[in-house]
Amino acid sequence: MVLEGRHGDLTWQVQAEGDDRAFTTMLHVYRDGRQVAASGMAGPKLYPGELINEWRGRTDELPYFVMVRADPAVERVVAVTEQGSEVELALSSVVTSYGLRFAAAGLPDGERPGRLRVVTGTGPLLDIDTPVF
Repeated sequence: MVLEGRHGDLTWQVQAEGDDRAFTTMLHVYRDGRQVAASGMAGPKLYPGELINEWRGRTDELPYFVMVRADPAVERVVAVTEQGSEVELALSSVVTSYGLRFAAAGLPDGERPGRLRVVTGTGPLLDIDTPVF
């Protein structure tokens, strides 16, 4: 486990494994100690020239979650919902065995992810707008 957190009555954990080319990052969501969802992403740790690799999704009646694996230079990740709410993702310290940081958060009930704002030590660097289907 590389990161864990809480969203309302839900707890979540981020787990990661693999190498530079084949890396898996999974988000496990629990309610009352029982797993209610699990999803994630696989592929290279980071694509060439990119600071983050991101996943956004939801299951059944649960809220949307956003999960990121990030270059160590990333200091902050903020999800901006389609409604304009800003949610700062919990961000791990650098996990030395992977050379990455990990971030995740649940979004407010009923709100969909709109874009991500990625900040490094020099200020906002990326503003990623990815539609969610």
